[in-house]
Amino acid sequence: MRARIRTLKPEIWEDEAVGSLGPWERLLFIGLITMADDEGRLRALPSAIGGHVFPYDEHPPAKILKWLENVERAGLIDRYSHDGTAYVQIKGWATHQKINRPTPSALPAPSMNGVLTPA
Repeated sequence: MRARIRTLKPEIWEDEAVGSLGPWERLLFIGLITMADDEGRLRALPSAIGGHVFPYDEHPPAKILKWLENVERAGLIDRYSHDGTAYVQIKGWATHQKINRPTPSALPAPSMNGVLTPA
């Protein structure tokens, strides 16, 4: 997993969904943006996410998982699974990120036949 340079619009702090999150969850969401591939997808591995977003803090994977659930409940991400592997899709990705020379995702899309498979 390679972190990427991403752009955050200043309006993110005014977004009610973002504002409904606690401070750690907001930071997690921003970290997910930097972890996502060019289509807004990433593996939902709490240990890897914690190591990337919170390298100097000790947050157990169970806490990261709970925060992911809250970010999903706020409507900012979809969590899904494919062949037993958990993934995250950041909602509205194409609206908020303009990728120069995008690389197609190597990760499966979040819906199969229009149905999300919860993680």
